[in-house]
Amino acid sequence: MGRLNLSEWAINHKTLVTFFMVLCVVAGVKSYMSLGREEDPEFAVQTMLVQVNWPGATTADTISEVTMRLEKKLRETPNLDYINSYTTPGQAVIYVNLLQS
Repeated sequence: MGRLNLSEWAINHKTLVTFFMVLCVVAGVKSYMSLGREEDPEFAVQTMLVQVNWPGATTADTISEVTMRLEKKLRETPNLDYINSYTTPGQAVIYVNLLQS
């Protein structure tokens, strides 16, 4: 007695294989149509990114003229959690993190 050759069996039983294929397609379509909608909670990013470029400015100029002024104004933002800022010569990057609501 030889081993079962699945390909040969499928060729010899085309009607049964076709029936199972159609059954799988119908079950898949039925499952897709009954999928729940909007089951995932809303996802809101609570971080803002403020980036300012000032070509040719020194780090001290960028801090005093841009970073400090923007941070002072951004501290007035409602639901503010904290602010992180990174300043390099001619560029200021400020991350504003809000409280989760």
